Amino acid sequence: MKRDSFGDEVKTELLKIAQKHKINVTNVSDLDLSTPDLSLVEFRGVLMNLNLDTNVSYCFRLAHELSHIIYGDGNLHKIYGFSEHAKRGEELCAHKNAIRLLMKIEKPFSPLSFMEYYKIPAWLTAHVEREFKLQSLID
Repeated sequence: MKRDSFGDEVKTELLKIAQKHKINVTNVSDLDLSTPDLSLVEFRGVLMNLNLDTNVSYCFRLAHELSHIIYGDGNLHKIYGFSEHAKRGEELCAHKNAIRLLMKIEKPFSPLSFMEYYKIPAWLTAHVEREFKLQSLID
């Protein structure tokens, strides 16, 4: 399977998950490079900034934003902005849940290949390794 088609398949699966949870995903191409992707919890919507200046993959970012709505505490915040550097609270939970969502779509060969493909920040290595082990136990 080609990497490009694999990425399209993952994106399609994430959009199916969004649809299942009645979350509207909108790609926006006229935002500034520094405007983060957003989860609008109350409106069950995700805005993906196609111009966002980040190395993190679109699929990981989308899984992250979906996680805020699917698994998050909607009473805590009404809007979340993506940050690959956020290491606490709801942002850390969304990172972990994004890893879990993506691994359930397609089990990686290794934690490192998973991180490289989705361009996940190195500080999340322990979380990726932990989820990889959990997914291996389920199989």
